[in-house]
Parts: sequence; C-alpha cells; structure tokens
Amino acid sequence: MIIGIAGVSRAGKTSMALQIQKWVGTTNCIILSQDDYIQDLAKMLKVRDHVDWEHPSSIDYTALLVAVQKAHISSKVVIVEGHLAFCHPEMNLLFDKRIFIHISKEAFLLRKTLDNRWEDEPDWYIEHIWNQHFVHGVIPLEMKDNVLQVDGEVGYVKKRVKTYLNL
Repeated sequence: MIIGIAGVSRAGKTSMALQIQKWVGTTNCIILSQDDYIQDLAKMLKVRDHVDWEHPSSIDYTALLVAVQKAHISSKVVIVEGHLAFCHPEMNLLFDKRIFIHISKEAFLLRKTLDNRWEDEPDWYIEHIWNQHFVHGVIPLEMKDNVLQVDGEVGYVKKRVKTYLNL
C-alpha cells in the first residue's frame, strides 16, 4: 500500500506518518519525506530573492517517484508525506490511500513560530507559505472523494484513520 499525506507546513504530516508506521511496524513501513527530494538550489524559483520552497518545481519528483517504486518492492507500506504530495499527477496515480490534514491559519502561525528546523523565515515568507498552500497544496478536484480529511488541531481520530487504511 502506498499512502500520501499532505497539508500545509506544520499541519502534522510527519507525526501522522510516524503514527501509521508505529501501527504497521518499522520493518513493514518506509516513510519518504518530500523535503528529502528537493531540486538543486540553482534550479529553484525565487520570490524576493528567497528560495520558493512552496512551488512544485522545488521538488525533484523524478527522484521521488523512483524512490517510491523502489521502496514499494521491499516494504508492505510506503508513506509519502509532504506539503506538495498531491500536486503531481503521476505521483497521485501511485497512491492507494490519501490523507489530507487541515489546520487553521492561527494554528499554522503558532506552530511556525515554534519551528526551529530551518533558519528564521521573514514574516512575508510565512504569509507566502500560507497563501501558496491554497494554490499548490490543496486537494485536486478529481481526488476530492478519495481523500480522508482530518483536522490537525484536535488530534487524529485513530480509529477513523485505522479504518480508512484497513489496519
């Protein structure tokens, strides 16, 4: 089974992936983070002289597709998590199950202020992240009926996710 997990930055995609891996077992499940498949920085678009991580061209989908197909050979479950997980048509065809995590702008801003994984982002770029989520990070219309949507602010309803994934 190949699972796609998407949502805005800081929505809880990695936490969800780790929870599913815990249910399935680490020997049966591989998590592929979209953040590990970025394009060469020289090829990336910029906004105000800042690398635009929010644009689909920032992801090396060719390498990610190869990694998913390789992982699927050796693992019962492959999870692809990333804020742009659902914006590549060929990638979407690989997903057996899709989970989209929603959070409010207030939760996003709060979580982003606590995020120390990267260098400090300027306020305008944080606003850019939120706005671009609605351009590139939303569920494609053709997939709307085939996605489990969860609220990332109230905690995941484990039974609902387990049922959806047939675990």
